[in-house]
Amino acid sequence: MEDPRMNRAPAPPEARLRCLDGQPAPADVVRDWRRLLDLPDKARQGLWEILAPSLAGAVDAAMEKRAEAFCRLYDLSAPDLQASLRVCRFVLSRASSLDLAATDVAADVAALSGDDARGVVVLSWYEAAKAVIRRGILEESIFDHGKVLVGLDWRVDRIAGSDRGVHLDAPLAVLTLRLRDGGRDERTTIYVAPPALGQIKEACDRIERMIAGAPPQPSGAPKAQG
Repeated sequence: MEDPRMNRAPAPPEARLRCLDGQPAPADVVRDWRRLLDLPDKARQGLWEILAPSLAGAVDAAMEKRAEAFCRLYDLSAPDLQASLRVCRFVLSRASSLDLAATDVAADVAALSGDDARGVVVLSWYEAAKAVIRRGILEESIFDHGKVLVGLDWRVDRIAGSDRGVHLDAPLAVLTLRLRDGGRDERTTIYVAPPALGQIKEACDRIERMIAGAPPQPSGAPKAQG
């Protein structure tokens, strides 16, 4: 059987990439791209199902099993799959970080592929990949500068009494804040009385209006009538 590598179109001698600000593609990127092009067509077309979770950093035991099953299904070697995923992540991540247009990515795909059209499939993944990658960039940009609230748990308690007094029978919200500080997760529990809950709600409403672009209402201002 004829080796498909013998008939492939050679890449340009020096592929300059827009995702690298016009700098030449590193030799390992060029090599990995050729391995991507040499995957069986069905494997290359189906690569997104393995690539997508890895863009969000979800590389765990389950992901490794999926990769092994993918290799068995398409008769791939693990190094070929790893090289293909690596170069796709490189191109898509660099392009996304620079907020490149799809036309720029198409130019990079063409620069790496030469006259070989098999790499065009990567372009079809760009918009979906860009959304995931840029969300991660935003999160990491925030995490770089301090603790970030990533979630919360709550319950409502009642205080019956304490050493300061009896028959209090007062409701109290208990909020456990899930925080991330760099690569470390933390939990902090706070107690919130009903008046403070109202302040939190008012602040959240004003913040949401600001994010949506609506002018914030002054604190305590009456709501507009419908």
